[in-house]
Amino acid sequence: MPHLDPVNRWITLTTGRTLDQHATDPIPAAAHLPDAAATLRHLRTELLLAADQLRTRLINTDDLTDLTATVTGVVQTITDLGREYRQARDRVDTLIADTTRTVHAQTHEGRVVQRRYVNPGDTVLVVLPHTDSCRRLHLAGHATHITVGSCDARLRPSGSVEPLRLAHPDAGIYRDPTNGRLYILRTSTGH
Repeated sequence: MPHLDPVNRWITLTTGRTLDQHATDPIPAAAHLPDAAATLRHLRTELLLAADQLRTRLINTDDLTDLTATVTGVVQTITDLGREYRQARDRVDTLIADTTRTVHAQTHEGRVVQRRYVNPGDTVLVVLPHTDSCRRLHLAGHATHITVGSCDARLRPSGSVEPLRLAHPDAGIYRDPTNGRLYILRTSTGH
């Protein structure tokens, strides 16, 4: 049975675009959605695991046979994760509700997007996404060769002597939640 990604499915149903399509839109709110969704997905998994741990401890009567801190520690973890989850969900909701993103999605058809899997050490050509960081560096939308690292990418902007490091989301590198592999996106304008 294939791995289901409820966060991706929810965002696709809510916005009419996949996370990969959002990543290629020239709008910062759309470009930030894949990273925000990854954070939400991670926290959702951690919250589920902590809730399962609490349930297991209660079923095993750890609350009756061990120190109460055994259970209350897990409850505190759930409380902390719940707060972080709510903040991550609020971030995704804000990006989805962004007026510029919404108008762009209504006036521009989503692109056909294909994934190309990459490995650390690969040098690949990407179109840098319209994240705030790339816009601030005047790199957004430019086709650039990058060298993929395990958590960032190296590139040498034209006219620059020193290489620049960008975090994966700013370099147009994403992690597939089903298999953990890194990928970049290729787009075409028509369906």
